[in-house]
Amino acid sequence: MMTAVPRIALSTSATGPEPSTAGLAVLAGLTASRWRVQHFRSSACPTTTEVVAAATGLPERHLDTWLMPPSVCQSLFVAGARAASLGVVEGALDAVRPASPCPSSPAPSLCGGDFRGDLRALTRILDLPIVSVLSVAEATRDGDWFHLPHLPKGTEAIILDGVRNDLELERWRRFIRLNLGVPVVGAVDLLPGARGAVEAAARGEIRLTGDVLDALGASFLRHADLNALAVVATSRVDPTRLQGRDAGGREAGPTGFRGASARDDAFGCHFPDTLEALEALGAHLVEFSPIRDGALPDGVDLVMIGCGFPDQHAHELAANLSMIAALRQHVCRGQRIYSEGGGTAYLGRSMVINGKSIPGAGILPFDAELAPNPTPPSPVVRTLLRDCWIGPRGAQVRGYKSDRWTLRTSVEPFECPSCFGSLSRDDDLYFRHHAVGGLIHLHLGALPEVVAAFAGPHRPSLKRPSTVGLSQEPDDDDDQDA
Repeated sequence: MMTAVPRIALSTSATGPEPSTAGLAVLAGLTASRWRVQHFRSSACPTTTEVVAAATGLPERHLDTWLMPPSVCQSLFVAGARAASLGVVEGALDAVRPASPCPSSPAPSLCGGDFRGDLRALTRILDLPIVSVLSVAEATRDGDWFHLPHLPKGTEAIILDGVRNDLELERWRRFIRLNLGVPVVGAVDLLPGARGAVEAAARGEIRLTGDVLDALGASFLRHADLNALAVVATSRVDPTRLQGRDAGGREAGPTGFRGASARDDAFGCHFPDTLEALEALGAHLVEFSPIRDGALPDGVDLVMIGCGFPDQHAHELAANLSMIAALRQHVCRGQRIYSEGGGTAYLGRSMVINGKSIPGAGILPFDAELAPNPTPPSPVVRTLLRDCWIGPRGAQVRGYKSDRWTLRTSVEPFECPSCFGSLSRDDDLYFRHHAVGGLIHLHLGALPEVVAAFAGPHRPSLKRPSTVGLSQEPDDDDDQDA
């Protein structure tokens, strides 16, 4: 893949916080040196990404070989990194991917602290030069040599992590130069306070402050060889494309479609590619707050409520009766709502938090109960039980399921059963008229048919989808449209 995008694969440990402490130091340091860095995870897990945006000024993006075919990985990378001076894809090179999940049960988690996605495959798809983070602490004991450090196959440069002083750093530089034959392009000091803060933030206990990121970035810059890093990053660049950076985008579609995306303290977790894919189709996107606003923006065709933490603002959401009425009216007029994770919990009849029931928007037919000890999101495949505007009956939807909420079906008297119900046998994807919500997070940048349906007519297209994320299963039975 020869493109005009300077890029590296940053190989980090398969355990610990994500992004890694060393990765954050690299991002913060390069940004402080006026490099415009676009960070990509090697799996598209729907977890919060504010720390990357705080370090680089750019939202974190995601690539995922389980969700996306190689061509989609390439186009999303080029589109995401085209305005940057460096694309960094972070993950673990030697991690083993769990077996693909069957449609009815999730595979082991790809999103917890024990997996970093299939970075090895991405290095081949995107032709990424490999820069490996080498932990000094893992290769020494009490200041003495412990063992020859293992380097992932194909490593072209090294960043040392956790060095205690300049003497130790120089000792390692000489050792690596003589024994491993690859350059050391940077290092990060031990900084126990900053490392503890990064780990606490990964557990959701605190938010990282600018002081921590500044300390990490300054540490990396103090030891960095930016010229050597630039040589590695541009080693795969096609010089004939430098004048006109790869477009990698979609053709713009007809204008006039308006979408409203929820964004406030309770909601706002969307993959950046999702919104950009809609804009590429000609959609005009605006933001609204389910907490503060009393009405939806004027003339919107689609309302999107992504993941977030409605449990932390449940009483405020329940008290905003004007917004709840506006959402219900939107559905009654035949307009579309799409929600994921926490947004889906809010649209249910109630949110049950620590045993207490708090009213939801009352649109989708379930009560949502917050899990006391949720597990990380896991990859799942679901088969749609009926036609709906995101796909035809029998289509397979592939994404990452959040276990923060459990949905329990709750039917009100006199409601027409054909107007609402479950879209999956696992009861984690529901509809009511043209409102669709579930606990499965889709990376819409990898699903062009679904994105087109978002901006298209209400009736679903029954053409056989062609993407890896949405595939058709033959089914001779007829069913109603949702």
